[in-house]
Amino acid sequence: VKAKSKEFYKKRIIKDMTELGIYRPQFDQQIEQLAMTYYMRDLNLQQWEEADGFAQFIPYTNKAGATNISKHPGYLNNLQYGEQILKYLKSLGLTPTDAKKLNISLDTESDDFDDFVT
Repeated sequence: VKAKSKEFYKKRIIKDMTELGIYRPQFDQQIEQLAMTYYMRDLNLQQWEEADGFAQFIPYTNKAGATNISKHPGYLNNLQYGEQILKYLKSLGLTPTDAKKLNISLDTESDDFDDFVT
């Protein structure tokens, strides 16, 4: 996994919001945070892959010398980044449910069947 730049994600988010007709400059701070979170997630994935090949569990030896299985820090970090990304996407109206709440259609095109049904 190669980390994409924060600017890459910022441009993509603004493009998606512009296409949906919901982009406003007032959202730039949230967009910046979302782009940074995507970037940090990518860095985490890159480091996790290089260190342990995406292993979900690692052995951990405590002070008493007992070895137990523990969740890999890269795995736990990735879960947190995913939750943060979802929260930002929701706040910007970029999930299907939240787009619907804002009366934004995510359909890119309609066909004859759509016309027939409606």
